[in-house]
Amino acid sequence: MSDISPAASASGSAALRSSDRVGRGEKLALGVGGLPMFLGLAAIGSFATPFYQMTLKLDPVWLAAALTIPRFLDAFVDPIVGRFSDNFHSRFGRRRPLVAFGAIVQALAFGMIWMVPTHWDQVALTAWLVATQLVFYMGYSFFSVAFLALQYEITPDYDERTRVSSYVGFFGKAGEMGYNYIFPIASSVMFVSAIVGVRTLGWVVGLVFLGVIALLPAIFVRERFYQKTAKQETVKLLPGIAAAFASRAFTILVALTLLQIVAGMFASNLDRYLLVYFLHGGDVALGETWKGHLSLAYAVVGILAIYPVSWLAQRIGKTQTVMVAFALTFVGAIGKWVLYTPGYEWKILFDPLFCGPVWIAINILTPAMLADICDEDELRGGLRREGLFGAIFSWVQKSATPPRSSARFSRSR
Repeated sequence: MSDISPAASASGSAALRSSDRVGRGEKLALGVGGLPMFLGLAAIGSFATPFYQMTLKLDPVWLAAALTIPRFLDAFVDPIVGRFSDNFHSRFGRRRPLVAFGAIVQALAFGMIWMVPTHWDQVALTAWLVATQLVFYMGYSFFSVAFLALQYEITPDYDERTRVSSYVGFFGKAGEMGYNYIFPIASSVMFVSAIVGVRTLGWVVGLVFLGVIALLPAIFVRERFYQKTAKQETVKLLPGIAAAFASRAFTILVALTLLQIVAGMFASNLDRYLLVYFLHGGDVALGETWKGHLSLAYAVVGILAIYPVSWLAQRIGKTQTVMVAFALTFVGAIGKWVLYTPGYEWKILFDPLFCGPVWIAINILTPAMLADICDEDELRGGLRREGLFGAIFSWVQKSATPPRSSARFSRSR
């Protein structure tokens, strides 16, 4: 995978830093966008299973289909939105209006997902969930694709891109730490019923986190390449996709990310069964409690690893840092044979120390490396295509990540 050498980046950064450094306020404005980016992928699944299946008694098979269909269609919309974003021009820029449009649509649609009439039958409940998700994911595509392009373009400086990505990664991890607690709060004594609680918090999450917070990058983040691209030729979809995969660095980055996601999803699903049946003899409640502890430990390690990953990337390079993170994961994979020991549950909390950093390394370094790849693409083709490149990468991630539904697990009980 191509990577600019640290020495070269140091000299380049020194020359560029005075004009291309991103202020802390602008980093924060962009960074908070990591929160709606994460919630857009995770919040529906975390709400839908306990609300639609456990509360409204929607059949798990219907729920799984309702969660899968919109995600499948949404993944194919991303490249189209990416191309549109690259070719879009307005007095407010290429990316920011689309970030704002997507934020408004996804906020309103998210709230409407939970307003389904509770007396409807299985088909009607499923149809409502599918229809409202289609609107939500359409808005999320506009927000996420334009947001990623905005992140890639915010600075041309090699090291500053890593620092900016660290802010986005931090807020994404913050969302990961808290989103699993939304439904327990909704079903608590604070509300007269779980239905009222879900609808109330659904609108709070939608309007505040997916709406207001998602609007901050559109309001406070600058667009660096807007004037430069005002007269560039039209970005075309198929040639753009071909150009992306013609890049060796892009192809390797996609392959590594794809393999890590698939392996991570496999391990995440498998460890639940190990915790319940191997470590705790079939005690679902106790196993799920330890699963919660393990997930929280991964999120905490991810946040604590942000600074070391960023620091290391600036010292030895992004590619080398990713290799170090994967090496730690390899050690952690071997360590699982020792850490998962009945009667010594506490040992599994060491697992995130080895397997956790790779996730934050991917979250931080992948956007920074994609921004570098877009610079290389401009040198080859003369076009700024951050929207399309980011959308293709997003499509790969979504295709590899199943909807967050516990329908299969719930039925197995």
